[in-house]
Formats: sequence, C-alpha cells, structure tokens
Amino acid sequence: MNNYDYESDYDEDGDVPFVALELDIRDIHTVYKAIAFHYEKWPGGDAYEQERIHALRDFFYRMILEYKFHVE
Repeated sequence: MNNYDYESDYDEDGDVPFVALELDIRDIHTVYKAIAFHYEKWPGGDAYEQERIHALRDFFYRMILEYKFHVE
C-alpha cells in the first residue's frame, strides 16, 4: 500500500476515521488554492477521487466565504 491508497482499506458504509484540525484563515486559503490547483490539473483516472476533490474544494471555499461574510 502506498501513501495514497488509504481509501481502499475502508468500505463505503464502514467506519472511516476522521481527523479534526484547527487552521487559521490563511491556512484555509492555502489549502483551498492547493486543492483548486489539483482539481484544475486533474490528470484523469479515479472518478470517485475527482468527486472528493471537488467536494473538498467547495467545502474550503465555503469556509473562506463564511469568514469574509462575518469578518470583512
């Protein structure tokens, strides 16, 4: 198993481990840009992975919008 094959170890309905993070808005923005870049440069392949990247990109973008709405 390489470092990127983690999802094959869990069935879709099983218990998938979760990780909680505390990030400041600068880190959120940096992660968003990295995910967006990866999504735009998608080489093809696993459609499920592409869907997950799309969902993550949207999730991080919503965090940025929420911050701008409440703080700026």
